[in-house]
Amino acid sequence: MVRRFLGIAICLLLLSACGAKEKIVAYDEQDEKTKEIRQEIEKMNNIHKAKIVVVDSDIIVAIEVKPLHSFKEQKIASDLQKKLEKKWEHYDVLVSSDFKLLWETDKLMSEQNKQKVNEKIEHLKKLAKEET
Repeated sequence: MVRRFLGIAICLLLLSACGAKEKIVAYDEQDEKTKEIRQEIEKMNNIHKAKIVVVDSDIIVAIEVKPLHSFKEQKIASDLQKKLEKKWEHYDVLVSSDFKLLWETDKLMSEQNKQKVNEKIEHLKKLAKEET
């Protein structure tokens, strides 16, 4: 009985520790545009994870929707893109719910070289245009 209780307690502890990851991550947390985009995403209750990259005149947001909303993920991404384009007309805005883009943006978060970041952003734009 005690072993069973101890096993369940350890499992719950491990599961709760795994859920502590931050859901919305940005390339430059101090940027004002990034903060505003983060607030806009937090208002939307159907987004599970988001990666935000704001560099020069590019805004890239890769999102992952909650499982119950997965059948509407294209519409959610489209709605967010329209909101961001309306707010920042002079920026090249890209919002995608594609997991490939989310994964590549996650890799970009640790990059420090500005030129490499710009190259990778161009690569991400090409990935977003691909149809699988």
